Amino acid sequence: MSEKKLVACVGLTLLLVVVFLMPHGWLLAAEKKEIVVGAPNSLTGGGVMPAAEQKWAYEQAVADINKKGGVFVKELNKKLPIKLIFADDKSVPDGAAGAMEKLIKMDKIDLGLSSDSTPKNMAAATIAEKYKVFFTCSRAWPEEIEKMNYKWVASFFFSPVGGAEVPFKIWNKIPEAERIKKPVLYMEDNQDGQAFGGAFKAMAEKHGYKFVMDDPYPPGAKTYSSQILKMKGLEADAVLWLGNATDGITLIREIKQMQTKLRYIHGWRGMWPTEFLKALGKDSQYVIHDGFWTEKNGAPGAKELGERYTKAHGKDSVSIGQDYANVQMLAMAIERAGSLDSAKIRSVYVGGEFKGTTQGDLKFNDKAVCYIESIGAQWWNGERMPIWPPNEKLWTLKLMPVN
Repeated sequence: MSEKKLVACVGLTLLLVVVFLMPHGWLLAAEKKEIVVGAPNSLTGGGVMPAAEQKWAYEQAVADINKKGGVFVKELNKKLPIKLIFADDKSVPDGAAGAMEKLIKMDKIDLGLSSDSTPKNMAAATIAEKYKVFFTCSRAWPEEIEKMNYKWVASFFFSPVGGAEVPFKIWNKIPEAERIKKPVLYMEDNQDGQAFGGAFKAMAEKHGYKFVMDDPYPPGAKTYSSQILKMKGLEADAVLWLGNATDGITLIREIKQMQTKLRYIHGWRGMWPTEFLKALGKDSQYVIHDGFWTEKNGAPGAKELGERYTKAHGKDSVSIGQDYANVQMLAMAIERAGSLDSAKIRSVYVGGEFKGTTQGDLKFNDKAVCYIESIGAQWWNGERMPIWPPNEKLWTLKLMPVN
């Protein structure tokens, strides 16, 4: 062997020895350039309207964190920016499962963020559990998450029971002679609808109301005329509904066209997007919708976030603060854990408290689940007027005229 080859071999051997003896953490730190976070999102299908707001909120939160240099990871002894990747869940649970599988296996994400409804998030969570990747939900029924005893999931949202009691509390404040007498329960036929529907039935019994009709419906139907005819035949005066915005628009249009004598319409999820308002115009008047965030909640950065969204889109939102907070807490959890290890990050949520988010101060229980409060608002002349919690100085419920 020539002298040059001998020197080269010795040099290579020494280099390999040095690399082998280096601590694994040092090598990982040298290699790791970013924190890859993935989210299933309804880029297509019936859920695109609320999902677009969620996507925007995630992007804004990540951009704000990255402007400050990223998230400090103690084990790597440096700050890393977050790289956010979305995968289309096509607005269906199977799509969410497939999107999560893609994000984990192909995009090699470190951590996951949620989609925008319980069925999709439960499907994605199952995949996250399979691959032991931490997944944090901002929109899933907390009771359903708790039942699953997940080991790699954290979640915060309002309870179906708490949310389902809101309309009955509103009705109880109506003068008795004008009070709702024949309400209809009209839930989408899936996990969300079943959970929420059960809560509505329990709350109706608690407050002394009885549904004259309880017909689950298939999401994505082209028409609801047969069910509306049934409502008319039963002389129904109120509808409690859950579904996506596309279905909600179809339902309200047909209710108006068929001249029903409903006095109260209250929709969850699909009736709060501004696209619902724009599509229906004056027909949105009197419709009541749910919500789980307001820029008037007094939380740090909430007002500014709401103003930023309105400036960018010419409309407001009842959801973005919660999704923004989801990213805020994930960044806090990474820093507290000092690691990108999913198990260590999830442990921060168990019994953990996160202060100063755009959703306010949030406390998680021993199953890494946090319960928040639902709100109610009524569309009036293109604005959301607060119905629940009640504030009569700002607004008083207006029932729909039946003449």
